[in-house]
Amino acid sequence: MAAALATVGEPLRVAVASNFQTALASLETRFPGELVATYGSSGLLYAQIVQGRGFDVFLSADAERPRALVDDDRATSPIVYATGQLVLVVNRGEPGARWLSADKRVALANPETAPYGRAASEAMQRLGSEAKRINGLNVAQAFHFAASGAADGAFVARAQVVARDIPAERYWRVPAHLYAPIEQVGVVVVGPNESSARAFLDYLGGAYARDLIRKAGYR
Repeated sequence: MAAALATVGEPLRVAVASNFQTALASLETRFPGELVATYGSSGLLYAQIVQGRGFDVFLSADAERPRALVDDDRATSPIVYATGQLVLVVNRGEPGARWLSADKRVALANPETAPYGRAASEAMQRLGSEAKRINGLNVAQAFHFAASGAADGAFVARAQVVARDIPAERYWRVPAHLYAPIEQVGVVVVGPNESSARAFLDYLGGAYARDLIRKAGYR
């Protein structure tokens, strides 16, 4: 892999699910090449790739969209680079299933375009929650709604609370049986920089990167 990494030249254009922003910022410091990252919900980034926007790598928060790109011959080399954990972070009170009462406003990413939003919606449905939902474009915006007071709490990625050193008593790790696994898959987008993009995915699969990804809050 060292030889492949040494060939990395021009900047790689990486489409990245919002939940992975902090982790990627740490990872790129050890990658021997320049990355230009665009963050957003997986659904919106997928749509941009289909419409022809020039990305070299797609780091999605789900498996469905990257594999759809592979099936359409738009991408190759799928890898599961992380498995996400859903948490409920709250401004006050004890976080947990009982917190999600009808008088609470809870933010979540748009379930139609963001895998963490879909997981949050699944969990709320299985819990029978009557809390008022406030949809954000992605988990970053959902977290902002809670931080600004526009919502009483938010469903976000555990990586986000780890990155902000939020005390454990302020968030609840949503039990994994309440939502489908959040397999985050990365692919090489077909184009002129495929070899460099593949070297970057190899780097994500290496021991150093995997250890950092675990420490960032992923399984």
